[in-house]
Amino acid sequence: MPTVQQVINNGRVPLNDADKDRYSDADMLGFVNDGLAEIYGMRPDLRFGRFGQAVPVLGLSDDFPLSPQHAVAIQHYLVFRAEMKDDEHVNANREVKAYKLFQTLISAT
Repeated sequence: MPTVQQVINNGRVPLNDADKDRYSDADMLGFVNDGLAEIYGMRPDLRFGRFGQAVPVLGLSDDFPLSPQHAVAIQHYLVFRAEMKDDEHVNANREVKAYKLFQTLISAT
């Protein structure tokens, strides 16, 4: 199971931000936690047995709580959120495509 930091590092690849110059770990961690909240909203079945409990806030060293397929979906969510924040570097519609891929992957897993 990958750590949250590993998921973030993989999400940085399509952003060309391996050196962490454009997006801080704190920002990316916030995006991961937001993405998990969206996943649980789209797929409440992934919280089986934990309904009524708050969605945990993850730290960089925590294990990513879902499957490897969901980790890939979160990586696309990171691209979406980062591209929305930093529009001077955005390719046309790249953020929309990343979000649609995120939604597709969550629906398919």
